[in-house]
Amino acid sequence: MIEFLSAPMDDAVFPLPQLQWLALEILPKAARGYADVAAELVFALLLGLLLRFVLFPLMVRASARNEWVIDDIIAARLRDRALLWAMLAGVVAAVPDLPWKARSIAVADKIASAVLALSVTLTLMRIVSEIVGRNQSPAGGGTTLIKYIINGLLLLLGVGAILGLFGVSVFPALTALGVGGLAVALAFQDTLANVFAGVNLSASRQIRVGDFVSVDTKLEGFVTDIGWRTTTLRTLDDLLIYIPNKRLGEAIMTNFSRPDPTMWIEVPIRVGLDVDPEALEAILVDEVRRAREALPGVRETPPAIRMRVGEWSLEVRVFVQIQNFVDRNPLTTAMLKRLLIRLRHEGLVIPLPQRVIHVPSASADTSVTSSGSPTSRP
Repeated sequence: MIEFLSAPMDDAVFPLPQLQWLALEILPKAARGYADVAAELVFALLLGLLLRFVLFPLMVRASARNEWVIDDIIAARLRDRALLWAMLAGVVAAVPDLPWKARSIAVADKIASAVLALSVTLTLMRIVSEIVGRNQSPAGGGTTLIKYIINGLLLLLGVGAILGLFGVSVFPALTALGVGGLAVALAFQDTLANVFAGVNLSASRQIRVGDFVSVDTKLEGFVTDIGWRTTTLRTLDDLLIYIPNKRLGEAIMTNFSRPDPTMWIEVPIRVGLDVDPEALEAILVDEVRRAREALPGVRETPPAIRMRVGEWSLEVRVFVQIQNFVDRNPLTTAMLKRLLIRLRHEGLVIPLPQRVIHVPSASADTSVTSSGSPTSRP
């Protein structure tokens, strides 16, 4: 056995010379030309298995120890493609050793390289899609518009690289597209305006996915996506509203999520004009303090109380700070009920709208008339 392995070998450079020499001795003459190719493919297969089941699983477990999401996605996708890429790389390396004509070898090498480039391009596009999809959250901000742009650039580079392998240059095509770009821009000016407006919204970071915004004080909802044409809002009633990016860029927007999701709610009440303002303020402050224990959304910040004398009552506005703007409606209702119950318990009557009208008496009118003008005779 030792003499068998120490036999003279061919001069071909390959990491497994024993397999190569064994193939040359056993295979018939017609198949001996493929010995180098088979040995290289076997080596590529072993390398791919090592990467797929040993090295990249270790990388996946190492990346899972931190909170960064991007390395987890990249490691997982590389692990899934390791065996395929190793085999394709082995094919690319083995094609020049085939006992074929030079022209056939050149075509086979281009095809194998094109398949490898296409697989790498599609994998990069999938990584970008997963990263953007994972970041579509209140803490993230990824949008499909960003995914479309990056994937479009990757696809353009991949197709350009594949066409370059076959001797086709993409620069003349890009020049031709530039000549007709003006006509295309005029035909699709509204679409292009929406695209550039979406890019501006995403790049400026004025709104992000998950933010709660108000558009022109008429539409409110969570930003679920910024696409190439429209921005999608999801209302509190789970309705989807699609707003063109151009109109959204020109509208007056209020972002309740930036820079802080906390906000102040206003609870209006009315009491009689004869009430003691100091005692009323103490009652309201005490009730807000008690409400913090029953309503988790109320913050520890002391309330702000504003008073104004109206026509028939003392108008009071109680401002309470809450933790999240989403809870403003239920917390406003809950605070109003608590304040009304407390005021009634303290004996403070909520007055009804009333107006006092002073009408002169009939005797006064008669006296005025008799003293001011003489009585006419029939």
